[in-house]
Amino acid sequence: MKSQSTSLKIIVFLVLIALSFAYLLPIYVMVTTALKTPQEINQRNYLSISTEPQFKNFPEVLFGSDRFRTPMGPALVNSTIISVTVTLLAAFFGGLAGYHLSRSRSRLIRVLFVLVGIALYMPYQAVIIPLFVLMARTGLSQSYLGFIVSYLVLNFPYATVLMGTFFLSLPRELEESAAIDGASKIQTFFRIVAPISMPAYVSVAIIIFTQVWNEFFLALTLSNQRTQTVQVVMAGTKGTTLVYYDLQMAAALVTVALPLVIFLFLGRYFIRGILAGALKG
Repeated sequence: MKSQSTSLKIIVFLVLIALSFAYLLPIYVMVTTALKTPQEINQRNYLSISTEPQFKNFPEVLFGSDRFRTPMGPALVNSTIISVTVTLLAAFFGGLAGYHLSRSRSRLIRVLFVLVGIALYMPYQAVIIPLFVLMARTGLSQSYLGFIVSYLVLNFPYATVLMGTFFLSLPRELEESAAIDGASKIQTFFRIVAPISMPAYVSVAIIIFTQVWNEFFLALTLSNQRTQTVQVVMAGTKGTTLVYYDLQMAAALVTVALPLVIFLFLGRYFIRGILAGALKG
């Protein structure tokens, strides 16, 4: 038995090493390519490290240059404002809605919970035309508020279902004890339920932030030169006749930097929240 256990650990270890290598290799190629000169890139030795790292590629991408006409700095600010605002609003209101749906005994509310869950499987491309028409008629098209409202409409059902599923796993005895002590439902939610549900909130926040940050189709449809996001700018770096792969990789690293840092700092809470809803729900 001990021999089988040791063999299994070795196999798992080797598989983890292989998966880590497969995951980190593209990032390594991005970093090395972003620091190379065009002449080094043309040698097609993508795994080699540059002898003269070109750190100036990153300021060139952020602030613009002759080779990179559209600076990514303003687009980063736009994406950060939109993604953070949508994430906070979706997590807050999704938590309130999910708590109500998970605790209500009404048959109508339960049916509504199921319908909200079904809405998750609808591709957002199916509502892009009516959503664009709505934004145009309300004057919110090509504005920050239009982006925030649109992304909130698309991500609110997901936050509601995920938070509601997590709340179903919480013991009702905690809320009953608070009610006996004289706490209202609002006080119970904000003082007892919300603090112990932080892993679920972090999970929802990471998922929604990543989805909004990486979304391209809606951003391309609703944006203008002033409100375009990083994904729209990234799409414009491919060029037509001359492609600067060093600047493309530098722009890609700048684009993934913020979501990656957030996940590295909050990853353990993300795993805890996902497992809590999966194991107890």
